[in-house]
Amino acid sequence: MKTKVLITLGLLGLLSGLFATRMVAAGAKTKGDYEKVIVTRNPDDVKGLARICDVSASAKKVFGDQTALREAATVKLKKAAAKKGATIVLIQVDNFGMSPINNVSMSGVAYSTATKAGETKQEVGEPSPEEKKDSPAAARAESDWEKVVVTRNNDDVKGLARVDEVTASAKKVFGDQTALRESATISLKKAAAKKGASVVLIQVDNFAMTPINNVSLVGVAYR
Repeated sequence: MKTKVLITLGLLGLLSGLFATRMVAAGAKTKGDYEKVIVTRNPDDVKGLARICDVSASAKKVFGDQTALREAATVKLKKAAAKKGATIVLIQVDNFGMSPINNVSMSGVAYSTATKAGETKQEVGEPSPEEKKDSPAAARAESDWEKVVVTRNNDDVKGLARVDEVTASAKKVFGDQTALRESATISLKKAAAKKGASVVLIQVDNFAMTPINNVSLVGVAYR
């Protein structure tokens, strides 16, 4: 009986060691991956690359330094992109606000510089392979608003038909600008879907703190 207990404890110890080793290796890989992600504000850097998804991040602190907050938000953005298998992020929003506390809000589009063997390389603005079944081009009704793509890159709407201008806003007392922007973006997508559009090119994105915190978006809908 004592021998069986010792054997069982030994096996459990071995399994725990293997699990810990794998966890450490996975953590190292994640760290290495996100540090390699490139953050750019130049649309030319992502031409011809495969669009994966939208990513966003924010950092806030009472009396926080803007530069330090931006660095913290950038790290979060890189980690979010790395989890999706992206290698580069095109920044589309980078705003500093002071209400309710100092904060930096960032959002962008994650791209990949590589495709799996046998796959066709994706053009900028085209949905990723996993999104093919829910292509933005299929957004033709209000219920399809989640399929609408919101972009700030002019290249994403080349060759598409202009539908109409769309606007949206979100406001809240001491509201977080990242949360407000997400809410306004959803409203914008719904407005575009009602018009049968599949892509919205943002032309105005303003965050203001009077009389209450608010985000105002204006864009042009295309299909």
